[in-house]
Amino acid sequence: MITLLRAIIEHGGFTVLFIALISLGAMTLVIERSWRLWPLHKRFKSVRERCHDTMLRGGMRAALAELTEDDAMTRVLKSGLAVHERGGDTMRAAALAAAQREVSGIERGLGLLQTASQIAPWLGLLGTVAGLMEVFGSVGDQANVTHAVAATGIYQALACTIAGLAVAIGSYVAYQLLSALSSRLIDELENAATDLPVYAAGAKA
Repeated sequence: MITLLRAIIEHGGFTVLFIALISLGAMTLVIERSWRLWPLHKRFKSVRERCHDTMLRGGMRAALAELTEDDAMTRVLKSGLAVHERGGDTMRAAALAAAQREVSGIERGLGLLQTASQIAPWLGLLGTVAGLMEVFGSVGDQANVTHAVAATGIYQALACTIAGLAVAIGSYVAYQLLSALSSRLIDELENAATDLPVYAAGAKA
């Protein structure tokens, strides 16, 4: 494995540099998105339950006054509660509209991660083709070329493909996991918006 990594770094050419940059960007994006999205599930649940309890005990105005956090669930619930005097349908519509506005923030960066998983293998293939052209060009220029020399050159060229595939697989797996987490969070926001009029109906007057 160490020998393979050395070959990738030493003989990968300019494409390995681009693949390394994509890998660094994807890794940074995955860490940032995971750090921001992972705690939101518990936070959303806590805000939603506290809002519902306050509505039942103190009424809609008390629940609205208690929503002081700066997160997506709070903004969705506040949007619905702000128009509670107009009826349940208006509450639901306002909350759902707020939930839709939060989608772009939750899914931010996922498109770049998907793009990284698509570009990396093509860059690896480009590096391999360029490397093979160089190998065969060298073979044509030399009268006596051993199989070992040719095999070494091909091995080094294929290292680019390995680098590209490794980055692509890692980026794709991370994209799928973060997409599933984002979808779950968006569903929680939409469910909270849909259920808000139900809890409002049983709220203290």
